Formats: sequence, structure tokens, C-alpha cells
Amino acid sequence: MQTSDPTVTKLLEADSELAAQEAQLSAQLESVQQKRRSLTSVISLFTVEDTTTPTAAATAPATAAPNGKSEPTILEAARPELESALTTAIATAEPETQALEDTQPSRAKKPSSSFSTKQTNKPASVRKTAKKTESWQDYLRDEFSNSTLSEAVSEVLQRQPDQLLEIAAVVDAIFVEQIPKQVRTTARERVSNVLSDGVRKNKWYRGEAGSYSMSEAATQVDSAS
Repeated sequence: MQTSDPTVTKLLEADSELAAQEAQLSAQLESVQQKRRSLTSVISLFTVEDTTTPTAAATAPATAAPNGKSEPTILEAARPELESALTTAIATAEPETQALEDTQPSRAKKPSSSFSTKQTNKPASVRKTAKKTESWQDYLRDEFSNSTLSEAVSEVLQRQPDQLLEIAAVVDAIFVEQIPKQVRTTARERVSNVLSDGVRKNKWYRGEAGSYSMSEAATQVDSAS
């Protein structure tokens, strides 16, 4: 079955490499075993008369040579070849294993303790600026939450078309009572600008002492008084 996943492809390639190495090692092991069987046959020719220890020569760690030196056992003789094969297999498998690790998505690193300490040790003034700045839009009454400030001012004046309303009264009608003082000051300036702009556009009229009304007659009475 074919697959387009690069990770699976690399895994299959690594498996194939290891299978080839396994076959090579198996062949080498078979060769060593064959050598041992041949040597055992030779040993049996010299020990055929010794019935008490027929396998002593095979199990002895070393055989004394005529010159006094010990001859290596079968395992010792075969060990360099096995070690070389194993070293080659490991060296071949390591690049493949590293390549597979490189294809895996890296895990998200946990922030170091020093980074966390820097975050928590910021001055209070810096942390405060990171908070959301309060705006007058956050303190609109529910009925004006989806209206522009100009629409809200117009609706408040239309509720009492024959009355003169001061700027403070318009602000109170549009914003909740819990509005902070500083935010209320900003809101009052915005409402004042909207009222002045409405007078220039003849949407409503201005009376004395900064009062406004939808009725021109109301403002004239206020001026006369």
C-alpha cells in the first residue's frame, strides 16, 4: 500500500534498512556457527579416545599452544567480526532514527521560570496599561447599546420635544449611573459636541445656559425669560 505521508515513508525505509542488516547479521552468525561445527568435528577426532570429557576442549576458555601461548576460543575469534557488524548496523540506523525524529512535530516548550518571573515582576504601572482602557461606550444604557451617540441624543430630546434639557440631563439619560467620573467627563464632552453639531444642522435648537430642545418656541421662551 502506497502512502504520501513523508513520516510513514521514512519509517518504511528505516524498516527495510534494518531488515537488510538483520539478514546480514543472520548470515554472519550462520557462518560463525558453521565454523564452530567444523572445529568441533576436528576436536572430536583428537578426543575420541577420551570418553570422560568429550566436550572439554570445546568448553575450555583457551587451548595451550606448543609455544606456551593461549589460542583464542571460537567466541573470541568470532567476536571482532560480530562487533564490526553490530557497529556498522548501529551507525547506519542512527541517521535514519534522527531523520524520523526531525520529521515529528516539536512539542511546545514550557516557558522557563526566568521568563515567568519577568512577566510577574513587571511594575504595577506597566501591568495597568495592559488592561483594557475604559471607554464611554462601555457605560451606555441597554436601550442605546446599538445606537450611535448622535442617535441617542436625538432620541432623548424627542422624548420631551417641548422641554429644554441641559447637557447633564442628556448625559444622565444616555449613560448608567455607575459611570466613573473621568469617563463621564469624556462622555459629557462627546454629548456636547453632538448637541452643537445638531444645532448647526438645524436638528434641534439651543437655549440659554447650554440647554437644548426640539422646539424652537421653547428656546425663545427661555431667552425671553
